[in-house]
Amino acid sequence: MKTKLLFTFCIILFTGCNKKSPEPNFYKNLYTDEILNKKEFENFSKELGPDNPKEPLSILFRFSKMIESDDSVIQPFKYDLRVGKEYLMRSNSYDKIGMKIPAQKFELVGGDEIIIGGKANKPTLINLWFTSCGGCIQEMPVLNELKVKYAEKVNFIAMTFNEAEEVSEFLEKRKFNFRHVTDARDFIGTIKSYPYPENIFIDKNGVIKYIEQGASVRHFESIIDELLEPKAVAFTHNK
Repeated sequence: MKTKLLFTFCIILFTGCNKKSPEPNFYKNLYTDEILNKKEFENFSKELGPDNPKEPLSILFRFSKMIESDDSVIQPFKYDLRVGKEYLMRSNSYDKIGMKIPAQKFELVGGDEIIIGGKANKPTLINLWFTSCGGCIQEMPVLNELKVKYAEKVNFIAMTFNEAEEVSEFLEKRKFNFRHVTDARDFIGTIKSYPYPENIFIDKNGVIKYIEQGASVRHFESIIDELLEPKAVAFTHNK
């Protein structure tokens, strides 16, 4: 039997209306078009990923709108499969990884200013969110935890299209310890890839290195540690 020695982290994402959804009795793998019954889907979920991975294994299922036909309710799905920081399978493409962001000045809630992009003495994590986004609110404790650990080493920026007054009212009720940029719809349109929340990691040269959905303390720490101490490139001297 396949065993996974390291922790498997699985999040189920649903899309669709707010009314109570029917219980699926079949699942459709959108990568292969294969139809699985419940037991087959459970076994498929357990067997995903390599045997004995050397780094933490993460599985993120993405469920789309269910298909109802006669007595069948089919749940289509894709999934992200990641070992450490390397994605073996990813449901979305992120073409903006590698984009170089030119330096641009923004006003923060409270009146201070910050420059995002270009050469910097710290890497930057930009969290894209808005005040009524349930998924955004759910991951704030993880982001706050990262902020505590790396407060002096990383620029932590929360960016939204909401107006400053609305964000200030939100922050009176909920703890979100990033520095906040509001009214940033145009810039968000430049760096954003998919629906919120989205976390964009920018290195000291102003280049987008990682884009992640679903905050994870351990995974995000590994990304930040890499950005703080990038691997040296080895050169050989040919005589």
